[in-house]
Amino acid sequence: MSNIHLLVRVPSFARWPLRLHFLARDAHAAWEKWCATANEPMRPGFPVMTDFESPAPRTVVADSDAESETECVSSPRGIHALPLDYMPIKGYVEKGKEVFDFEREGKCVVCTGPMATGQGIYALCTNTSCEGVGHLSCWSRHMLPPNEKETIIPLEGKCPKCQGHVRWGDMMTELTMRLRGAKEVDKLLGKKRKAKA
Repeated sequence: MSNIHLLVRVPSFARWPLRLHFLARDAHAAWEKWCATANEPMRPGFPVMTDFESPAPRTVVADSDAESETECVSSPRGIHALPLDYMPIKGYVEKGKEVFDFEREGKCVVCTGPMATGQGIYALCTNTSCEGVGHLSCWSRHMLPPNEKETIIPLEGKCPKCQGHVRWGDMMTELTMRLRGAKEVDKLLGKKRKAKA
């Protein structure tokens, strides 16, 4: 636990969009014990997830004319529940595709300057009901803490348009998929790509 505690605090890892997942109750208890006695605290807002509860099976009753059968079904837990694809951000990716395909960028939500369609790197607010778009450099300056002069990569901040919480890592995932992952976007959204002539 001391090594994990150290690694997620060192400068080379501290600003990565990492999450710490505990899949065993005893490991999480050891982590909390270590954090309580450590000299250096974790950075505020560092996400620690737990998924070690025993699954509660739900009973599904299938009625038919012949007979009724009962089947126990439990949802995936632990390592089997970790997302290995982009499904958790499907709605966000879909929103980004609509905003940029239909050229609804508007003005930068930070500097209010113009954003020419297809001529810059623009990031989109992660909140579901907000279509706030801004220059990547403007978002970065807006989200960086003013007292950390040497920091170049933000972790999180607030959207200037909706005032909602925004995670930098989520913004960069959507931006990278939109600019460099057209195949992954189409696969995620269930759209067939046209074959090249």
